Formats: sequence, structure tokens, C-alpha cells
Amino acid sequence: MHPAVASYFSQPHPRHTCFVEGPADPQQRQLLAQRLSQMLSAGVPGYSVLVLLPDRAGREEYQDLLSRSELGPFGAVELNTYYSLAGRLVRLFWPLVAVEAGFASPQRPPVFLTYETAQYLMGVLIEPLLSQGYFEGLVLRRQQILSQLLDNLNKAAINAYPLSEVGQRLKGTWAGEELRLRYFDQAQQCAELFRGHCLQHGLLDLSLTVEVFHRHLVEKPQFWQYFAQRYRHLLVEQVEEMVPVAQDLAQRLLPLCDSALLSGDRRGGLRVFLGVDPSGVERLAGACGEVVRLPEEGGEDLRAFVWAVGRALEVEVGEPPAGQGHGAVLGLIEERHRAAMIAKAAQGVGRLVQEGVAPGQIAIVAPHADGVLRFALAEALKAAQVPFAMVRRYESLREEPAVRACLTLARLAHLDWGPPPPAFDVAEALGVALAPLDPLRAALLVHLGYGEEVGEFRPAALLEPGESARLGEGVLARFEGLRRWLEGYRAQGAPEAIDQFLRRLFAEVLSLAQVQPDEAALYSKLIASATWFRQVGPALGLGSRALGQGYAQMVRSGVVAAQYLAGLDVEAAPDSIALVAPVHTYLLSGHQARYQFWLDIGSPRWWEPPQQLLTNPHILSRAWDPSRRWTLEADEGARNTVLYRLVRGLALRCREGIFLCASELESGGQLQESPLLEAVQQVLQEGVP
Repeated sequence: MHPAVASYFSQPHPRHTCFVEGPADPQQRQLLAQRLSQMLSAGVPGYSVLVLLPDRAGREEYQDLLSRSELGPFGAVELNTYYSLAGRLVRLFWPLVAVEAGFASPQRPPVFLTYETAQYLMGVLIEPLLSQGYFEGLVLRRQQILSQLLDNLNKAAINAYPLSEVGQRLKGTWAGEELRLRYFDQAQQCAELFRGHCLQHGLLDLSLTVEVFHRHLVEKPQFWQYFAQRYRHLLVEQVEEMVPVAQDLAQRLLPLCDSALLSGDRRGGLRVFLGVDPSGVERLAGACGEVVRLPEEGGEDLRAFVWAVGRALEVEVGEPPAGQGHGAVLGLIEERHRAAMIAKAAQGVGRLVQEGVAPGQIAIVAPHADGVLRFALAEALKAAQVPFAMVRRYESLREEPAVRACLTLARLAHLDWGPPPPAFDVAEALGVALAPLDPLRAALLVHLGYGEEVGEFRPAALLEPGESARLGEGVLARFEGLRRWLEGYRAQGAPEAIDQFLRRLFAEVLSLAQVQPDEAALYSKLIASATWFRQVGPALGLGSRALGQGYAQMVRSGVVAAQYLAGLDVEAAPDSIALVAPVHTYLLSGHQARYQFWLDIGSPRWWEPPQQLLTNPHILSRAWDPSRRWTLEADEGARNTVLYRLVRGLALRCREGIFLCASELESGGQLQESPLLEAVQQVLQEGVP
């Protein structure tokens, strides 16, 4: 434990409250974990300790610590995010708040929606409105509309103002064409339609869970008496990565605690688009009895690089540190075409490994891990014989070939769901289910052995000898096994629940093929997702026969998957595996590396937020003055600040240096230009004598 922190908690203060301010790095988490271990070893019951983490994935280090300690019968500690805490307590105290919160049937238990099922329900409810022309003229996919409508609901809840204010906030700050104002009215109507349906049917999405907890439950004197008497000790990690209502809860509990240790970084806040509030660091630090400021780790050149990039972006960065910013850049890869850039980056990783650097000490980050990047980089790293793991935490499941294969096989097993899947989809599914099977032979097998008009496979024995020889004996044996399995499933009569079907499909079919670890993780996520959908489905009005078909349609529509901690996470990757991750995924993991490769630094995705035409996380923040217009200057300033935070976060997680990689053209042929590229070029030019 940091000496100043250890000294503070060794003194007999009546109220031990300390705020550790500094960059979010392993040192912060270790401090909180050590404090937790110290309390439990001293006999403090785990039941009385409230641990608030910014993300569920951060629980592993604490769980490892607790599993290695002999804590006795009272040492069990709940590791919470604000959302998990709110959901658990709303469920526990449901009778206390259901009537006041406006639920039509308060005697019935609540049904909690995942992000996936909330998207599904929103889609069902607004489909008639979309048919009437709502949002016509906006260049948005249907799935983007759904996610942005839910985002508006969430922003109102986490900032603790009424849902009815969202539309007015968006309209009042709009500085563009007046014709666009009608879209905000339409978005408001959709959000209120969704909220009314949830109240009528006892459904709680994230926004309603937070609102019931913050506005109704916490304000109940009998609940607050229980809460304050139970939680005598408070540990909060990364205040800057928490939403305002979570910070409100911590601030309200602070004066009543016997001890509290909080950490935060006022220059952090990587998830602004999800509503986190970095300004809460100053507010909570001021509420603590002691503030300990930790120095930023990392080399002088890396700190100077961050400062220089911030200055180029016209962000407030303070006094220049010692060191040379250009010295942090160990290599610059510039190619005309993106494929060549990816290949050169993989070769650079390979050279470091040959020089003795452990692959796990190398991280490859990109603003967006699209399919082209994932495939090209995977092939290039394999060619360079570098073991690697690609990690993404939030994605649309339909983007994964393994998931699409499962859905196609599910359609073949349930022909009453609708028209049979097309030949292209079946060929892709066979490539996964019968692996190893190349695309050419998969397409040939479909051409020879699939009846698209009926959705069934022909027996392999009916193929001509020449055709069988082209496909190979092993492929045909696996194909025949799959055909018989599907035939047997359909013959059993009553279909199984969708999650049970997927479990059986993996156990009896897919596990017989060559399954890669990342594919196994995807199957686990898909099954977890299907299980949630089955459990919530009846509350959405879906009968048993419609559940499977509804789930398949939902995933194929491109809903963003909820976070299921079933797969490989960044922190779990060993030193023998190089990490490839989108920049936000990497930053939120806390992982550190000796060397980083930044891909696509010319891509505007480093700087541009997702296309959010129906929402705005800055305007919907409680910190935004509703009378202030959202101008081009405000937009550019917000983007530059977010980009600076990304650059700083990456540099703080790098020990030796960065390799910058850029291509003149994107995969689609568009010219690559971005403020990050311009800022980096300024830094490098300053190093030219």
C-alpha cells in the first residue's frame, strides 16, 4: 500500500475517508485490494463493506485476492457495479417501491431486461411508428435508432432528471436546421412509449432500474437506514468512470462510513459516451478527509508525447514535462493501402518477438476492429508465428461467423420458422460445423447436397463417386453426421428451448469440429444470451414456439450484445499471447504492455463519435447548461478532449514506446485523415533537427 495511504489508515481517525487521485493503473486497484484485505484480516465483516467498481470485468483481481486469503465465515464480500447493486436492491425491496414508481401490477415480481431484450422490445413497440415515417430522412440503420432511443432513456436516469426533459434538452441546444427538431420529438414519443409499456407490464430496463433505485428506493427512510447501517466501509474504484447517480450514492454514504477509500483521475473519463462524469472526482475528493495524489507512471518521453498531442489538439494540458515527445515513437509505418500497413505491423510484432520480447508484452490497438482488420491481422500474425488473442467486449453477435452458423443450423432444425436459409448461409455454416473445411468445398457441398427449396440435406451416399472424391471422405463423414443429427432432432417432435438447443448443438455437433478458444467463448456468450431471452420472453408476450424464432430474428437484426463475462478478457491473457483489441476495450482492461502498435492512426474513428443523430451524451449530461447551444466549436472541443484522454490512457499503459501505423487509404479506398494523425505529425516534426 502507498505509504501515505497506509499511514492515514493506521491513525485513529473517527472517520477514515481518503481519496487517492491519479491515473487509472494497476497501482490504484492494488491499493484498494490491499485495503480490502487489510480490513478483512482485521476482522471487519465482508458484509459491511461496499465495493463499487466501474465495470464487472474488474472483479477478477479482487476475487483472486479473496480466494488466496483465509477470511473465515464472515469474509465474503460482494463486488458491485452501481448497476448490479441497484438491480439487486430493487429486486429485494420491490414491494417498498413498486406502487410509488408507477407499476400497474406491483404485486407481481419485476422482470429485468438485458440490453439485448430492451432493444428487441423497443423494436417491436416502434415498428408501427417507423412504418408511419418516423425518422424518415435520417441516415441511420434501424439498430442505430433503437440503441439511441435507449441511450436517451439511460441518460435521463443516470443524470437524475425526468425522462420528459430529454427532448427539450436536445431541441433547446440544437443549432442546426429546424427540420431536424421533429426527430427529437419523435424520439421523445418513442422513449415515453417504451417507458409506459415497461410500467404497464412490470419490465425494468437499465434506465428504469436506475430511476427506481435512485429516485424512489434511496429516498425511503427505512431503506436508507438499512443501507447506511449495513455498509460501514466504502471502497470505490475509478470514480471518473462512474455515472453521476453512482457518485451521488457514494457522496451520500461518505459522512456515515467508518472508513472509505476512493480513487479517481480528474483527467480520465474514457466512457463519456456512456454517461460517466469525470468532474465527480473533484466533488468526491473534496468530501474526503484526506487526498493523496499519486504521480503518473511511465517514461518521460511518453508523458511528453501525451502533452504534445494535447497541445496540438488545443486541450488544457498544464506545464510541459521533461522528455522528448518524439522519443516515445519507436517506429512509424506508413503505407498507401491498409492491407500493407497491417502486414507491416504484424512483421514489426514478429521482429520484437524474435528479439526476445514476450508476445504478451505487446499490444495492438485500433479504433475499430472491423472484419477486414480482424481477418487480415490474424492471417499476418499467423504468418509471423506470433500467438495472439483478439478481444472485443461489446459487439453485435451476428458479426461472428460462428454465431451466424449456429443461427443457420437452428433454422435448418426448425423449418417452421420460415423460409429455409439460402445456400450462401448454409455454406458458411458448414465451414464452421465441419471444420476444417475450406470455402470452396463448403460451397460445392451445398451445391451437391442441399435442397434449398425444402431446407434439407441429401444423404452423402447419393453423391456420384467423382463428386465424393472431390469433397473427401472425412468431410463427407462429418457432413453425414450433421445431416443425421438434424434429421433426428426434427423427428423428435416438440422443439427444445432455444438455449437448450444451442447447448445440445455445441455438445453433439460443433465440439466435434476444430473449435478455437475464441469460438468456444462466442458459443458460451450466445448460449448465455439465449438463456436470458428465454427467461424474459414470456414477459415480452412470446409463446414457447415463438421464442426461438424471435431470438434468431433479434440476433440477425444486429442488436448489440449485452456483456457476458464468458469469454477471454484482456487481463486473462498470458504473457505468451499478444493482445489485439479496440482502443476502448484495451483501456478499460487496465492491461499494460512494453510496446504498443497503434493501427489506423489516420482513421477519423479515433476522433469521431458514433453517428448519434437522436442523442448527445454531452448535452444530456447534468453538467451541460441547457441554455448553451451545441455549436461546431463545442463539438470539436468535446471530440478533442475525448481523443486526448484516449492518447493519455494508452501512453500510461505503455512502458517503453509506441509504433504508429497509418495507411493513406482505408479498405474501401477513402482517404484517411484525422486530427490524431495531424497531431502526431506535429510531434514528430518537432523532433526533426
